[in-house]
Amino acid sequence: MNFKPVFHVISWLLGVVGLLMGFCGLVSHLHGEPATAWEGLWYSSAGTMVAAALLWVVTRNQQELSRRDGLGVVAFGWLLAGIAGAFPYVLSGVIASPVAALFETVSGMTTTGASVIPVLEGVPKGILLWRAITHLIGGMGILVLVVAILPIAGAGGLQLYRAETAGPSKDRIEPRMAATAKMLWGVYVILIVALVYLLRLGGMDWFDSVCHSFATLATGGFSTRTASIAAYDSVYIESVLIVFMILGATNFALHYRVLRGEFSPWWKDSSIRFFVGVLAGSVAICTVVLHHAPAGPGWGAALRGAAFSCVSLATTTGFGTADFDQWPGLLKSLLLLLMLMGGCAGSTAGGIKVARIEVMLKAVAREIRLFMQPQAVIPVKMDRKLLDDDVLLPILSFVALYLMVALAGTVAMLPGTPDLATAGSAVIACMGGVGPGLSAVGPTQNYASIPGGGQLVLIVMMLAGRLEFYTLLAIFLPSFWRK
Repeated sequence: MNFKPVFHVISWLLGVVGLLMGFCGLVSHLHGEPATAWEGLWYSSAGTMVAAALLWVVTRNQQELSRRDGLGVVAFGWLLAGIAGAFPYVLSGVIASPVAALFETVSGMTTTGASVIPVLEGVPKGILLWRAITHLIGGMGILVLVVAILPIAGAGGLQLYRAETAGPSKDRIEPRMAATAKMLWGVYVILIVALVYLLRLGGMDWFDSVCHSFATLATGGFSTRTASIAAYDSVYIESVLIVFMILGATNFALHYRVLRGEFSPWWKDSSIRFFVGVLAGSVAICTVVLHHAPAGPGWGAALRGAAFSCVSLATTTGFGTADFDQWPGLLKSLLLLLMLMGGCAGSTAGGIKVARIEVMLKAVAREIRLFMQPQAVIPVKMDRKLLDDDVLLPILSFVALYLMVALAGTVAMLPGTPDLATAGSAVIACMGGVGPGLSAVGPTQNYASIPGGGQLVLIVMMLAGRLEFYTLLAIFLPSFWRK
């Protein structure tokens, strides 16, 4: 790895983070909040900006980024941005523990939405805005933003884009990477602005509308209310959020094409059809089971709770309107499967990704047929394209790796958690970027009860899931550091 070009790009990344913290401090000051709030944000901003400036000076160079350098920028950039972003929580007194503050920041930047703050109503608006902004920059990817606004990476912009963008498909919608990044961020901002106005029409104030819009399109889930979306008790707000959570969990390159007037990509993409089909089936099952459960709600209430919870967890957003931890065991198992699946490639959602699940199921179906007909030639296709073994093997290997890491993380969490449901669901929720889990980390609980060691494990799980393992694992290989 070439340290100078890697940390030169990271210096710009830290500069963006510092500026945004300073803006949140200004908002806090203008709202007349306690000095500890805006001073904490401004001190954090100043310290980050100074560190970024010094790093920029000592790493100036003319080198372009290689693929290995791109992995280094992503791995170390996310880590350093998370550390810098934790300072406002500690200096403002909102979160006393540095580990818990790092957990909150990494949770925001990886768009997980798992929180250690028990009551949000008393938190200064400047800090709440900073929480929402960590979703904003983490959703589309702060490093994709760096590619969009900085020409310094040169041809290395492609390496950053490949390392940062999650999922098995990385569509290039423009010939230059900077143009691609700008278009993706353009679509992202357009959808956010539209959602802000729609939520305002539903009765949210401007501040809550902005914060929830950042969280929705990033499929993050940080709310400004302790009770999350349930605090508003509005069918209109829940319906709007369902639509935009689905948009956030589908390929943004397809949204760009739709905005240009090509409406067919939404319906021709097999991953979207598969995703919508799974959502529809899950909502139907949950609605029927909830209605027929002892003391179950009526059909309307059952459908409302099932639709929002299934979409929220499948898109890995994590907003809550119902305590699904009290639902029958069958439904909790179904929700865990939705968390594992996640959204579509090229979206802001986490999880294994719909495309991989679809390919895996087709590969399993082929193996079953080959067991019955060993001499048959049965291709695996996706969007009418033949997938050979060179494509299938990495996808199946990733799914296996994902499940093995989830199992290892669950074992590591058991000593610090009250039961297996808490340990397993916490790992699945953090790896997939979902947020709420079951039992002690359920939708009406938070992660404050998890001890510091467990929070560190979950921080690793969040980063590993957001960077899809290989970027994070690469830095532990001796060949990564070798010239």
